[in-house]
Amino acid sequence: IDQTTLGHQFLLKELGVVPKVGWQIDPFGHSATQGGLLTSSVGFDALFFGRIHYVDLQNRQEKAECEGLWKSAPDNSSVFWGLTGSYSGNYGAPDGFCFDALCADDPLVGLEKDALKERIKLFTKSLGVQANRTKGRNIMLTFGMDFQYSQARK
Repeated sequence: IDQTTLGHQFLLKELGVVPKVGWQIDPFGHSATQGGLLTSSVGFDALFFGRIHYVDLQNRQEKAECEGLWKSAPDNSSVFWGLTGSYSGNYGAPDGFCFDALCADDPLVGLEKDALKERIKLFTKSLGVQANRTKGRNIMLTFGMDFQYSQARK
């Protein structure tokens, strides 16, 4: 909370903006108090989490409950929460679509028309799997992991 507040103060002073969406990549547990602080105290409209226990994640994926509204603020306000881990990994690209120099996935550039169509079908299938793990109409498409995209390939 302290780091978020400090960051918001810096961004407001230097750029004149305050973020409305947060992303906690490596949280290890959350309390009801934290939900309240991340809504009314720092002004988030949405909050994404990067890690969750694998059993909890599996249950949420099967029940399409990988997002929701967190209501724990004293003023009864709520914040949207979502699990980036519900997207078949923590926050990496869909399988087969990592284009960093450190990844072994084949690039799309230069593919023949039929091969490109097949890759697009795989990509949209992956998006469908992700969409079926949530109840909303929107998904978060992530394309990065630790130390990736320092030198992206085409």
